[in-house]
Amino acid sequence: MKPCGERLHEGHYRTCVRLNVYRSCSWQEKREVLGAFWHTNMHPSERISQAALEYGPYAVLSIAVIAFELAVIIIFTIIRGSAWGWPAGLLEALVVVSLWWAVMRSRTLKSQFAVQSGRLSVQP
Repeated sequence: MKPCGERLHEGHYRTCVRLNVYRSCSWQEKREVLGAFWHTNMHPSERISQAALEYGPYAVLSIAVIAFELAVIIIFTIIRGSAWGWPAGLLEALVVVSLWWAVMRSRTLKSQFAVQSGRLSVQP
């Protein structure tokens, strides 16, 4: 079997991106998936938990790309001496906090799902 990166270049995107449960969800279920991923006080079903687990890496990647783009914008606004540097810096701080939260939620969901499915005998 070829690595995922090689299959992406051959056009096998759907075999590499594992969002099968998330894709099969209705709009209402996708809202529940977002709630299960971003909030700690949710008690989702196993299907919603699995979809949130699949959604996690893509949420982290998307926010990381936004943080990188904002960092480039901040660098150029500081170089040019623009007044937009401060608002962009505040927005960057918010994005970094969001990125941290997404990473923490993704790790938490992974550990919870592993314990629920019996993959781990002891939760660290």
